[in-house]
Amino acid sequence: MTPTPRAAEGTRIAIAQIPMYWSLPENLQSMKLALQIAAQDGASICAFSELALTGFHRRIADWARPDAVMPAVAEVCTAAAALGIAAAFGAPTFGNDGECFNSHLFVDNCGSTVGTVSKVGLTEPEATFFARGTTRPTVRLGGLACSAVICREIEDHEQVLASLSVPRPEVIFWPGLMSPDPAQPPQDPPLHVVQAQALARALGSYVVQTNWPNTLNRPEDSAGTGRSACISPSGELLFRLPEQGHGIAVFNLGQRTFAWHTLRAG
Repeated sequence: MTPTPRAAEGTRIAIAQIPMYWSLPENLQSMKLALQIAAQDGASICAFSELALTGFHRRIADWARPDAVMPAVAEVCTAAAALGIAAAFGAPTFGNDGECFNSHLFVDNCGSTVGTVSKVGLTEPEATFFARGTTRPTVRLGGLACSAVICREIEDHEQVLASLSVPRPEVIFWPGLMSPDPAQPPQDPPLHVVQAQALARALGSYVVQTNWPNTLNRPEDSAGTGRSACISPSGELLFRLPEQGHGIAVFNLGQRTFAWHTLRAG
């Protein structure tokens, strides 16, 4: 049974469209600041982007190690508990046989990790470093049934639908680093947002995107980044955040407006 969209309406959510840094400590500091701002504005959940903890760049191998990641995840959990806010954020996770996964973690407002979604739809370059996830669980976060579709997985419509459990989630968090394909004719909204609208309609779920507002490997490709989207269960594009905008947007789910807290890139 598809969840009733109104069950999620009014939940106050923050999208942390914060700048990416090369180092884990810088990203961690930025995440903790975003949690504080989100909590101060009454958000019950703060959503972060893909690999928010390490950054999504060519130096990820320098930081995607258990001895670096696990203490940092613990710091995020401690901050969430101290502020009484839940968090959905990207970080590497590690298997028993040494595998490294590109994962999205769900941490409740008591600081407990209540679920993890690991990316199934890896690109070929990602698959040289990360292992593929195998499941897409639905978890309870901030009183809502939630799951995640990570970055370009939004293209894998049928696979995503088949992988989600029943009942379907009320909110899909969509973290990533996405921008319009320069090889394709321009369109607005871009194709990846249209694909997210189709998924929202198919599931009867909100889709809340957190898109990186900058890229580090090729800074010139930052044009078109940011612009995180919020999409209703009917597929309506409720709003988009500023292109390349560094900040935290706080809003009540179902509304078309948001409060924007600007951050300065370091």
